[in-house]
Amino acid sequence: MKERVKVFTYTSGTGSTVIQPSLEDHINAWFADVRGRIVNITQSESERPKAGPHVTICIWYVPDERGESTQSS
Repeated sequence: MKERVKVFTYTSGTGSTVIQPSLEDHINAWFADVRGRIVNITQSESERPKAGPHVTICIWYVPDERGESTQSS
């Protein structure tokens, strides 16, 4: 199997929100460019000392040589 993983990580900084449009835009841009089948998604959140909330999202996928979108079933 040619399973791959893409990791998105974000530290918002003290006093700012965890969900920022820039992170969503980055993930959406990756989805638009990568072809394949998603096999697993995980998310973890933690508090970083002097840095604020931290989020990590991992997306495991199998690249598709036929050009199917990552959003297809």
